[in-house]
Amino acid sequence: MIAAGVNAKALSTFMGHSNISITLDRYGHLMPGAHDEAAARLDAYLSREAEAAARSADRKIPAQAAAS
Repeated sequence: MIAAGVNAKALSTFMGHSNISITLDRYGHLMPGAHDEAAARLDAYLSREAEAAARSADRKIPAQAAAS
């Protein structure tokens, strides 16, 4: 299931573990690259958010200038 990319929480539920930490403690070593993938996803998310904020700021500047 881990090799198939099953979510850790779903795996925890399927395995009958009372807490996800049990699953991660027991099987976390079988998830190589998880840190790299998480970092890449976070970087992509933050980049999209920064671009959206910049676009939003660009739209507000002319409106504020017109109001002055």
